[in-house]
Amino acid sequence: MIRYDGKVVLITGGTAGIGLAAAALARALGAQVAIAGRRVEQGREAAAGLGPDVLFVPADVSHDADVRRLVGAVGERFGRLDVLVNNAGVIRRRPVADEDAAGWDDVMAINLRGAFLCCKHALPLLIASRGAIVNVSSALAFRSRLGTTPAYNASKAGMIALTQALAVRYGPDGVRANAVCPSFVVTDLNRDLWDSWSPEQRAELVARFPLRCLGTPEDVARAILFLASDAATWISGVALLVDGGLSAA
Repeated sequence: MIRYDGKVVLITGGTAGIGLAAAALARALGAQVAIAGRRVEQGREAAAGLGPDVLFVPADVSHDADVRRLVGAVGERFGRLDVLVNNAGVIRRRPVADEDAAGWDDVMAINLRGAFLCCKHALPLLIASRGAIVNVSSALAFRSRLGTTPAYNASKAGMIALTQALAVRYGPDGVRANAVCPSFVVTDLNRDLWDSWSPEQRAELVARFPLRCLGTPEDVARAILFLASDAATWISGVALLVDGGLSAA
């Protein structure tokens, strides 16, 4: 059985959705957990719900100073870092012709630059612990089904390239880097879209998946915690699709 006793896990975007599910699972497996997010009240509530020893650090991962402060707070509180989960993300639903430079840059800043900054500043601690990085990418990095989220798709593809670069460069230091690529999971990121669909539209989406069901944040969390665990010590540089078989259909 996978355990995280004595390990410290930092999850960005850890106050809701997939990040919060990963934090809850890490806690259940024995880890000490730190979560980060931009919404202070939501973050405090999430940390309180996870347990009294969970650290919440308000941070915008697109800002270098915030990430430095975040990693510093984790190091000061726990004295180590074993797992970094880059989950913070935003989405914009505009095709290329309708997107503007500011919107494109905002998505890239949070999704891709944020992951880069967190890796950059966390690497000294991760090298010391021979730790692991898991970047939460997306199945849309591989296949753009409607072409309406180009900035998001490009940022998530960039996360896979970043993952591979980390795996190659820091593997000799004992640091593993992997990515998970979930398909459609109902979270705060896309709940507005899900809520706008009719029952028939929802059923049509579900029917596309060979497993005939949508995934849950917990499904993705289990993949994240597996890849970061000692059960996956010879797995690095992979992008694991967590998509109910959709990519094979």
